Amino acid sequence: MIYGLGVDLVRVDRIDKALKRYGDRFLRRIFTSREIDYCSGRVWAASGFAMRFAAKEAFSKALGVGLRQGGIRWREVEVVPNSMGKPEIFVSGRAAQLCTEAGIIGMHLTLTDEDNHVIAVVVLEK
Repeated sequence: MIYGLGVDLVRVDRIDKALKRYGDRFLRRIFTSREIDYCSGRVWAASGFAMRFAAKEAFSKALGVGLRQGGIRWREVEVVPNSMGKPEIFVSGRAAQLCTEAGIIGMHLTLTDEDNHVIAVVVLEK
């Protein structure tokens, strides 16, 4: 049974500006070390970070809580590819606790990009 659905759209240039302006401070605040290692130094780094940013937002919407104040923290939601390259969501901290309390048994994520935009869709299964 579907517990929640979340969608988010992010402009890549918005994330690129944050990367240029705040650098490592922005990265360490929003992304886990595995996400940073996966995206950094790649031609598509800004797009990769934008996809993960959108996925975190979409996840929080699907769960029905906010990011930042009173909800979950950015780094509690991690998006990394599995061995086949499919992006997967891993949760920790309060995000994991809320998933357990809600009876979440499956997390599904799809990411796409076109020109200067990325979209993330998250379905949480109960």
